[in-house]
This record gives sequence, structure tokens and C-alpha cells, in this order.
Amino acid sequence: MTLALLGLNHRSAPVELREQVAITDDALATTLHALSERTDEAYILNTCNRTELYLNGDSADLEWQLADFLRGYAGASAQELGAHAYLLLDDEAARHLLRVASGLDSMMLGEDQILGQVRNAFQAAQRAGTIGAGLGRLLPLALEVGKRVRTETNVGRGALSPSSVAVRLAEKTLGDLRSCSVLVIGAGDAGKATARSLAQAGVGRIVVTNRSSARASDLSTIVPAMVVPYHELNHALCEADIAISSTGASEHIVSRDQLNGVMAERGGRPLLCIDIAVPRDFDPAVAELPGVHLYNIDDLEEGSSENRDERTREAAAAEAIVDEAVGEYRAWRHARPLEPTIAAIYARADAIRRAEIERTMGRLKSLGPEDLRLIDLMTSSIVKRLLHGPVAALKERVDESNGDELARLARELFALPEREASQKSRP
Repeated sequence: MTLALLGLNHRSAPVELREQVAITDDALATTLHALSERTDEAYILNTCNRTELYLNGDSADLEWQLADFLRGYAGASAQELGAHAYLLLDDEAARHLLRVASGLDSMMLGEDQILGQVRNAFQAAQRAGTIGAGLGRLLPLALEVGKRVRTETNVGRGALSPSSVAVRLAEKTLGDLRSCSVLVIGAGDAGKATARSLAQAGVGRIVVTNRSSARASDLSTIVPAMVVPYHELNHALCEADIAISSTGASEHIVSRDQLNGVMAERGGRPLLCIDIAVPRDFDPAVAELPGVHLYNIDDLEEGSSENRDERTREAAAAEAIVDEAVGEYRAWRHARPLEPTIAAIYARADAIRRAEIERTMGRLKSLGPEDLRLIDLMTSSIVKRLLHGPVAALKERVDESNGDELARLARELFALPEREASQKSRP
């Protein structure tokens, strides 16, 4: 089994290419199904800063399958992918995912929103039925490592999120925001985080709009915000001093012509637009309009340096946690060829134990049900303790090259028929 990852992120690719390959929430299930047709298991992680495709299977051409799929999905050329995508296999692919979940690969080192995004993507893949034993082992491990990094290190202490950096950028551009009117477009997780950061900055007037009015109303219960129907977006833009957008739309929701009309009604008042969505919500051409100041997700990196030195020092402890987990994953992956044989060893031993109990109990008529239960527990414990040492030794000695040979030797030592060992189902 091979684990393969093909991805693009904020370090490897510009936002123009990232939005080209971005997979929206609405398309995620369909895309997972299409990707999983190429191998056994599939997982997709898509955020404002990355799109990553994971395949796990026994195909010899997973690398080609991933690249071919992404080219077909996004229309990206082989040259574009070759220049901007990264391809990682097995342990290095696992290490990358663990670092992502820990916030070590984020634009804002240590930011914690990514852990929830990894979890949500895992749940989406589970619902789509594209998670098997391999990714079913790796993804819970990634979530566990992300939690450990946050509780056992200070790498996330004082870390910023894209939403909070967007608010800092607005403060840097306009100064005190308390007298400003800020329009939040989108009421998902990023929109909620933006609204919280605005409230913490003391913004007096927060307005939220969203395609789903129910989600906008939910956000207004978290922070004091006025809800504006989505069809009144242009009017809301007319009234705002700042617009921060983070929807999951697959195309621009504010065009150049649309905003040009809005600006004509503003009486010369400038408008600060901060677009943290990928794909982008604002047509980049709106930056050409007089009075419009547009920033996108890639413009936020400069504002993410606060407390970075302290978090960087803490990153070494986080990397040690990742290294430990990669070792666990490697040991598990190497031991997988032994699993059918180990299952057969335990099954054969338990069958012998049960047969001996049945044969002996027939001569011990005086024993009651509780006696029989205790004997069953005792003999089962004896078998497990006797087998624990040999099985542990097998697992300790296995590596990526000798699993089949160790399985053959174990079948000989325990007198297991070849057919019996191979037919046991893998966990």
C-alpha cells in the first residue's frame, strides 16, 4: 500500500492557481467519489491556503493518477502543476499531514482553525465512503497530534488566524475601527472568526450577509451584528467602510461593473475590501476602480509575524511530537502484511483453547455457570499472554521489505495452513 499526496499551498502557488484547483464544499463529495475510483482510499483537504489530494492504495501509478485527476479537474497544465505542486509519498506524505494539522505548515504559524478543517474534511470523506484502513489510521493520528501540539507546546500561543490578520490589516490601513461600519460577507467558520475579531477590536457597527439567512442569524447571536439579506449586498457595500469576505462561492460574487455602480453611489468615500476566500469573492479587476483598496489572502502574510519568533522557538517541541507520530504510523504500515497471519495465530490458539475447555468440561459435571465463565476468562488470558511476546517480536522486526517473509516464517512456526492465514480478514 502506498500513500501519495499532491498539493498546492500558499508557499508553492499563487492565489490565482490555488483558486483554479480549489474544491468547494458543494463539490467535495462528488470529487471524492471521482478520485476514489482511481484507487482504494481518498481524502481532500481544501482551505483558503491549500488544496491537497491524498490517495492510499496498492496502485503502482498513484502519482500519475493524482496529477492526471487534478489536471482534468482544474484544467491546469502539466507545466503549472510541475512548477507549483508538491508530491509526497508514504512517510513524508504522512509527516506533511501531521504538520498541517498541528499548524506548523500554516501561513500563520500555530493557527488553530486548520485542525477543525482537517477534522471536517475527514468527516466529509467518511460520509462519502472513501476512507479505509490506511487513511482511517492516519487521520485520527493527525487529529491526535494536532491536539497534543496545542496542549503540550506553546506554538499556538498568540497565534493569529487569517480572519484576525484581516482585521489587523484593516486597523493598520484605517486606524481605529470603532467608528467604522464593517460588512462581513459569509457566515461560515471564517465569517464567524472575522466577526469575533471585529468585536474584540471594538467595531461599533458589524453587518453580516450570507446566502443562507439562517446562518447569518446564527452569527448575529455570537456577536452583536446586524443581518442584511443577501439580495441587498450592493446596498450593504454602499453603506460600509470595510468589506471582509470569506464565502465558499465557486466564482466571484462581486464583479467590477457591480462595484463600479456601488462606488458611484458612495459620494467619493473609499472602500477597503479584504478578500480571504479562495476562490476569491471579489473580481481582482475591482482594484482598478478609484477609491477601492483590495487585499487578498496572500496579502495577509506580512501581518502574521506578530509573536512569530516565540512560536518558532516552540515549533521544535511540536516537531518532536510529529516525529514520534510518524514513527508510530511507519511501524503500523510496515506491520500490515503481518496482520492476516497474526489474526490467524490468535484464531488458531483460541480454537484449540475452546476445544480443550469443551472436552474437559464434559467430565466436570459439578461446575456451575459462574465457574465456567471464570475458566473461560482465565484460559483466554493465558493464551493472550503467551502470544503477546512472539507477536510483539514479529512487529518489532518487520520493515517495509521483510513483511511477507516474516509472515511465512510465523505460519511455519505456528503450523498454520497457508489458506487459513491468507483468508483471515484484515482489520
